[in-house]
Amino acid sequence: MENEEFGAAQIDLNKLVELINAILEQQDKNSRLLNQVLRENINFQNQVRQGMYNELEDLKKQQRGEQFTPILKSIAAICVEYRALLNDETISENSRRSLQLMFDELEDILGDYGAEIFNSNAGEPRRPLLTKIISTVSTGDRNQHNTIAKSRRAGVVRNGRPLYREFVDVYVFDGDKSTSEFARTE
Repeated sequence: MENEEFGAAQIDLNKLVELINAILEQQDKNSRLLNQVLRENINFQNQVRQGMYNELEDLKKQQRGEQFTPILKSIAAICVEYRALLNDETISENSRRSLQLMFDELEDILGDYGAEIFNSNAGEPRRPLLTKIISTVSTGDRNQHNTIAKSRRAGVVRNGRPLYREFVDVYVFDGDKSTSEFARTE
């Protein structure tokens, strides 16, 4: 009888071990599923966060009016490139007045959006972001190095950034010129 009880207890113990093993397997499965769901959730949160960041940046650009930058660049190019037509002797006075009004209107549009047309004066330091060097002029004066020799074409700037770069000639220091000029002054 004792053996029967021991056998029955052994069977119950085996069932208990099987039940515990089944519970452990289910727990491992649930743990893997939970980890997978958490990873997917993190990825989803990152995607949503990135999307919101991109939308915020787009809205900031719109608030600063940067959506108009491509149009303003085109207007700046027209103003700068074709203003020389006003100096053309073959254009009638009527046409010249019409062109002048058109350029004034275009400049007003640029001004309305915070852009301005500028020209550098000779001797001013060159502003690398706003100017493009067309040619260099040798000088013996160190103080004139990297300063404007001549402005060839106006530029247009908006919020400190170029819409259309100014074309300039720039002085470049030449040590040979300074020694030859020094020799001439003696």
